[in-house]
Amino acid sequence: MKLPIIAVLSISILSLSSCGGAKTTTTEPVEDVQLEKPRNTALEWSAASSDALYLHRQLFGLAKDRLEGIINSGKMNQAVFIDASFLLLPQATTYQFFEVYRDPSDGFRPQELFEFARYEFDATAMEFLRYCFENGIEILLTSSEMDSRIILEQLMKQNISVQGSIIDGEARYGRYSNNITLSEYAQQDRLALLLTTSLGEATAYTGMGNPKSVEVDEIYKRFGSKVILFPNPTFNRK
Repeated sequence: MKLPIIAVLSISILSLSSCGGAKTTTTEPVEDVQLEKPRNTALEWSAASSDALYLHRQLFGLAKDRLEGIINSGKMNQAVFIDASFLLLPQATTYQFFEVYRDPSDGFRPQELFEFARYEFDATAMEFLRYCFENGIEILLTSSEMDSRIILEQLMKQNISVQGSIIDGEARYGRYSNNITLSEYAQQDRLALLLTTSLGEATAYTGMGNPKSVEVDEIYKRFGSKVILFPNPTFNRK
């Protein structure tokens, strides 16, 4: 019958020793740990590799070849939609803008990038725009007049007419660009080409949303003659 007593005494001794031996805790300043900024591997590759500039030139060349076939077929009232206005600007300057001046994840307006490029256009892109204009192909940027006003004005000074537009949505009276939609042109069989940097943005035409890797081949088979996908230095952030 001594075991319960010994157990009680042992517990009491442990409790007293823990109380008596407790040290006063001091509050140390907590060091503020800065989280490492996620890498944008697409931007790193674009800025460091000449392949990105080569692809940009080649894809505009491909777009011109596709248009030539459409023009020779006799199709009338055709239009080219350009999803990202920075495709029209010097690409080396574009990469520098995203590296130094503005992180893509923070968002940006096309006019900011155009001002950074000192109101210059990419030579290959301009050659393509002139080809469209001279052959009666309508040119539309998928951005509003407000977002791309300076770009549109500078192109107008070079005798190239370009309009703003939206990808999809309801008409908004008093805003011309909001009454021009990619989906409407596609339904009317007036979409000659869509130059885009994201297949997700081509949904109004493909109806497939942002495709998984297994669906890309299907998109290419069904829509590859009209959708041309450019590298995008603002994507693939890790």
